[in-house]
Amino acid sequence: MESAEAVLRFLESVGRRSEAEYWLAVFREMPKEQFAVIAVGANVARIALDAVVLHLRFLADLGLYPVVVLGLFDTGEADEHAARIARRLGKVDVATEVLTAFATPSYESAREACRAGRIPVVAFGASEAPTVEARFDLLGGLLSDLGTRKLIFLHRAGGLRERGALLPLVNLVTDHDRLLASPELTRREKQMLVQVRKLVLERLTHKMGAAVTSPLNLLRELFTGKGAGTLLRRGSVVTRHATLAEIDREKMRALLQSSFGRAPSDAFFERPLGPVYLDEAFRGAAIVCPTPDGAYLSKFAVEAQAQGEGLGRDLWDALTAEHRTLFWRSRAGNPIAEWYTKLCDGLVRRGEWTVYFLGVAPERIADVVAWTLAQPDDLPTTPPSRP
Repeated sequence: MESAEAVLRFLESVGRRSEAEYWLAVFREMPKEQFAVIAVGANVARIALDAVVLHLRFLADLGLYPVVVLGLFDTGEADEHAARIARRLGKVDVATEVLTAFATPSYESAREACRAGRIPVVAFGASEAPTVEARFDLLGGLLSDLGTRKLIFLHRAGGLRERGALLPLVNLVTDHDRLLASPELTRREKQMLVQVRKLVLERLTHKMGAAVTSPLNLLRELFTGKGAGTLLRRGSVVTRHATLAEIDREKMRALLQSSFGRAPSDAFFERPLGPVYLDEAFRGAAIVCPTPDGAYLSKFAVEAQAQGEGLGRDLWDALTAEHRTLFWRSRAGNPIAEWYTKLCDGLVRRGEWTVYFLGVAPERIADVVAWTLAQPDDLPTTPPSRP
């Protein structure tokens, strides 16, 4: 589709094209209604509607149809803003469906609209839910029913800030109380923090990421691993296992398949690997191989639908708390190569591989690189032939 190609070219201006294509593939694998819910604040709808409409058009051109929500914090103009968004999208040939009756929620209409290639626009009114808490309760029903994977708040100020600096990550368990006491957060930002925490920790039974970003940075938030605002996340529980043999083989195989798009060879499971740092829900793992020069990171895997939720950071923190010296390799074009580059002390490129190292003595780098490049390929690009 020519319009989709134009959008991908545009995305090259906010990140690497390969990264954008990777995230697009992840989103397209989901049922259409699970992609995202985008909450548009009243100030954004008044002042930055052009940016909102432009980005929604781009998403529709890519075959992605988020649910747009208005009136969560201020219901006064929600119906008017919903109508304006629908009219403006209609002028650029993007189909919408305006929904308002969620007092007795049955969200089948929103699901059907997404699956039919229409963007649902939901206006919450004071008559349906007179308080912020009541409106977030209705929102929770929508998120739960659709199985939404990402909730994004378009906020005029962009992400949350502390000491004047952007907060890229907020752990809803450990950071919540401190931020509520911060004089830098506005009353609305604190309301958002409280309500998202309730949704993520108490209301929803499925995994969902939440983020706060500027309307100008919506595509960067969606199509780059580092995002462009504040990620509000539930901290993951990471457990340590002494060896790979302790882990359920088929669950680990499925995790690696989801993360890398290729299944590991049977020989991989016979190697003396460990320790393993594992998310308790089997959505991510870091697998280590000890060597005389330090820890070789054999696999760093995060399930496709969990990527972008901060789980990788939890795994990395657990891994580096024990291993100060690490080295690993990654194929050219890996979508998280930029993240790896920020984490390492140095890197060496050799053909299709990039070798990264952290804490390795300078005189040992050449040997470490040679050893790393000599390791077997555990994720063959073609399945083995069968007798």
